[in-house]
Amino acid sequence: MAIPADRIYSLEGRGLKLTTAEDFAPYLLELRDFENLEEVRLNGNTIGAEAAKALAEVLKTKPTLKVATLHDIFTSRLKDEVKESVIAICEALGSLPELVEVNLSDNAFGPLGAEAMAPFLSKQTNLQVLKLNNNGLGIQGGTTIAQALIACQAACEEQGKTPALHTLVCGRNRLENGSAPEFAKAFAALGSLREVRMPQNGIRPEGISQLVEGLANNKLRVLDLQDNTFTHVGSQALARSLAQWEALELLNIGDCLLGAEGGRMVIEALKDRKTLKTINLQYNEIENDGAIALSESLRALTVLESLELNGNRFDAEGDAVELIKAVLSENDLDEILGSLSDMEELTDDEEEESESESEAEAEAEEPTSAVKADEQLADLVDEMKKQLSI
Repeated sequence: MAIPADRIYSLEGRGLKLTTAEDFAPYLLELRDFENLEEVRLNGNTIGAEAAKALAEVLKTKPTLKVATLHDIFTSRLKDEVKESVIAICEALGSLPELVEVNLSDNAFGPLGAEAMAPFLSKQTNLQVLKLNNNGLGIQGGTTIAQALIACQAACEEQGKTPALHTLVCGRNRLENGSAPEFAKAFAALGSLREVRMPQNGIRPEGISQLVEGLANNKLRVLDLQDNTFTHVGSQALARSLAQWEALELLNIGDCLLGAEGGRMVIEALKDRKTLKTINLQYNEIENDGAIALSESLRALTVLESLELNGNRFDAEGDAVELIKAVLSENDLDEILGSLSDMEELTDDEEEESESESEAEAEAEEPTSAVKADEQLADLVDEMKKQLSI
């Protein structure tokens, strides 16, 4: 949200140590006298419990406040002190009718902080953007936040309102699989989400499946699940949900271990997401057949602005990449493919295993779907080369 500069009060990055109300007094006087306040930026300072309570009293007098930028404000503070501060600040924010965005990222308050926030989140039906990145929530804290979002949706329903929350940032929180069921319930209940960023959370295939299925009925534009673990199970669930996100613009699933088969399932589902502008598929063990399938899906993605494929298992100078580049060129997108400087090669054992599997399939009485797919891909490569004059 773009706020005019003359409606922002900022102490951003000042490195102030504000422990007592007296420490904060000169700045709170400025804040109290600030008219038509729409955003307050206090990030990059450290605020104690007494100072937070004094801040809360001033915030209550600012009914025009829309955005509270409060990340990285509790450095060196004890957990109990932080909990006390979060309670005071959230109680004040909860009284502000225009508030639509809260950023409490980079505050290591863990499950105690989540518990302190829960009453505020469960009632804040006008909140549109919630940023809780790198808070050390863990499974317990993540579950608490998700349950608060479920309660907020119920409050919206009681008031006859559509949920307002459209952006959730909750990365680097060690959410793991344990919090996924509650987040999935929250996502499904809200149905209002357009941007979800949950990278680096140690979420494994079952949890990923639950999350993307919960998100299926939301009109997503941005999905960032980088550095979690999909494998076949999570990839299959994502491929199904992709069919629902007709306005998707950004998909970041880099370093998610899709695997050869999982990668191909996701890639084949991308062809119907013509609104995509950014795709990150780096370091996913995608192999040559997946890369060839991508060259076909890319035909429909004419507004793409960035494509990252580095660290996968196909030759950077092979036929598949040649096809990808040719399709991008055909769409006037020659410059969007990122570096392929760190492509992974199959080990000797993996190559032998792949060859053994191919031989076993060839000896089977009925061709398997994998064999048929390989045959279709070979035909596709030949056909595309003819069409693109390669």
